Amino acid sequence: MDEAKLTQAAKRYRTLVRAINIRRGMRRKDDKPPENHWKKRFPELEKELLDAYYKLKGWNNEGIPTKESLHELGLDYVSKDFIQRGILTDSEDGLSEKTWAEKERE
Repeated sequence: MDEAKLTQAAKRYRTLVRAINIRRGMRRKDDKPPENHWKKRFPELEKELLDAYYKLKGWNNEGIPTKESLHELGLDYVSKDFIQRGILTDSEDGLSEKTWAEKERE
C-alpha cells in the first residue's frame, strides 16, 4: 500500500466512523470540548476552527459528510442511507429542515 492509498484508507475509515455516529444522532452541538477544558473560552474562534475542520474533512456545517465527499471515498451507499433517513436531502448536501425539527422535538 503506497502513501496515497493509505491516506485514502484512513480518510475512508474516519468518515465511516463519523457516519455511524451521525446515524446515532451526533451533530455539531456534540463536537465541543468540555466546559472546563480551558480557563478562557473564545466561542467565535471555536466556531471558526470547527467550520474550517468540517470543510477540510468534506463535511457540511452540521458535521455530516457531504454527498460529494462520500462519493469520492466510494461510500455512495452511505449517502443513499442518509437520504433515506432524512439526514441529507437529494440536493447536494442540504439538510432536511423537517427532519431537524422532528429531531429537536424528540
